[in-house]
Amino acid sequence: MAQEGMIPMFGIAQYGEAYRSGSLTPNQVIADHIGYAKKVSQKCNAISVLNPRAEELAEASTERFSQGNAKGPLDGVPVVVKDSYHMKGLKRWHGSAIHDGDDPSAFSSEPIQKLEAAGAVIVAKTTMPDMGMLGSGISSQFGIVRNPWDLSKSPGGSSSGVGASLASGLAAFGLGTDIAGSVRLPAGHCGLAAIKPTQERIAYSPASVMRSSGILSRSISDVEQVLAVVGTSSESDPWSLPGAFEAKRVDDILARKPKVGLLLDMGYGASLDPVVSSFVVRASERLAQMGCQVEPLSLDLTDGDFSNADRVFKAHAAAEIRSSRHPEAVLDYVAEWVKEAAELSMADYEDAMNGVLSTACHVIDETKRFDYLISPVIPVVGFNADIPGPGDDEQLLHHTQFTAWFNQTCQPAVVYCEGVDQTSKLPVGIQIVAKRFDDAGALAIAGALEQSRPETINYPHFEGVPEYGC
Repeated sequence: MAQEGMIPMFGIAQYGEAYRSGSLTPNQVIADHIGYAKKVSQKCNAISVLNPRAEELAEASTERFSQGNAKGPLDGVPVVVKDSYHMKGLKRWHGSAIHDGDDPSAFSSEPIQKLEAAGAVIVAKTTMPDMGMLGSGISSQFGIVRNPWDLSKSPGGSSSGVGASLASGLAAFGLGTDIAGSVRLPAGHCGLAAIKPTQERIAYSPASVMRSSGILSRSISDVEQVLAVVGTSSESDPWSLPGAFEAKRVDDILARKPKVGLLLDMGYGASLDPVVSSFVVRASERLAQMGCQVEPLSLDLTDGDFSNADRVFKAHAAAEIRSSRHPEAVLDYVAEWVKEAAELSMADYEDAMNGVLSTACHVIDETKRFDYLISPVIPVVGFNADIPGPGDDEQLLHHTQFTAWFNQTCQPAVVYCEGVDQTSKLPVGIQIVAKRFDDAGALAIAGALEQSRPETINYPHFEGVPEYGC
């Protein structure tokens, strides 16, 4: 099991300060994190492949700092990224044995290019479930990914390895991807901060109107700093938003006395654990003390709404399986789940997609009177690592009711850790949703809640965790 106790884990600003003062060098830090990645891989099964260029990039960063020519706040900072991203020269399985990984990526995805241009050092790519189609960490390629808070529990999915890595002290931040909660679910399970931004705030290549790149870290402040780098437009992505992300002061937002919807019921999905509910209510009470106008809200969605989204996801997965080299190697859970896709006609798919769009319009209409929403991330406090989700053996994404629809509405959704359940000793995350384009507002509200939470989060760790003091 992971060790307990307070271990200082550096964030972005602390690395920059140490590099500028000369108390640390990127060479030393990246070597430490490469070594620790092997331990995290052994314990959590979180690493898909180490970056063979990491030490070379660290050397270049060390040289820049020695000359006073650092590229910016991310220069020399250790990073992990999800296996779904392409990194030129590195293997990519997309979490599944249906891809043999023999052909390294011929290019790097747009967010990866931006990180490297900013001097960040990607230490490793991380594990994920098949094609990102589970809210847990079970993979036909990698096996079972585990949560360092409790190795018998899931780190969530599909950015499973990123969540497990960061929670155990590897890297300062990570990049994941999110179709139905795949950035936010691991953040919630692993006690992290994260954002699934407004769709296309982070340019992606190849471009996608379904998948969103997202950021995970141990603090909202770090998420903001990374989004300022990767949250810019790009010619490589024709749908990317113009301009660039800029953070906002929370005092300016609170001065407007924003209306906040307290969302504890989506109408379907896994039952809400009273512990999770109590944490969300506790946070909403602090928002009221800050001057927000908090009102309860229920969206009254049904399993019919979910079924439409489920069919779209099945078709998305089935197409990738069909085009792969080894379709028979897909995870059994996923193989069973996608069977319906073979029976769907083009008209069936169009009906399902129209249903998804109709539900998204309903969500927008029901929530438009609120500036922000506060909700659970996951309805439960953890579940076993060897199952796809709470009651989700057949409906793999049924427990994502609080996250999935804000992908379809294209709204930004931010997660922070509210605290740790004293019975299970597992963290409980909370989600803040904003209107489209108000990524900065959602981050500012989440940051205020993070700063005012009544407890300090002491992350688990393994022997050899990089520890530099504070």
